[in-house]
Amino acid sequence: MKIENKILILSLIFSVILYTVFRLLFKPAFGYGFGIGFAAGVLNFRLLAGSVRSLSESGSGGGRVLFFQLRLAATAFLLWFAIAELKLNIIGILVGLSVLPVCVLLVAIYNNIKGKKNGTPA
Repeated sequence: MKIENKILILSLIFSVILYTVFRLLFKPAFGYGFGIGFAAGVLNFRLLAGSVRSLSESGSGGGRVLFFQLRLAATAFLLWFAIAELKLNIIGILVGLSVLPVCVLLVAIYNNIKGKKNGTPA
């Protein structure tokens, strides 16, 4: 299994648990903000992982610079729309965005403890 799939599965498990807790304890805007933040983080992660994988395989990166800029602009627009137009909670969005980096860290620690390389350089 690819390492990015492991990260996504772990982050999905955490996000379902956190979303359920947030919907029970806080206002709906916080839970919806968490969901939008998590979706933006996952979309950004998948596009970035695909770009890095294709860049490492093909070696040419001329057209990827524009794609990186468009990806960042689309993420910024999504977050602006969620905050300004939908009036979602900013803290919920930030917590949703931070689930994926925490899972990346957990998977990296787990792989180092178990001694798995997964094709990454030492």
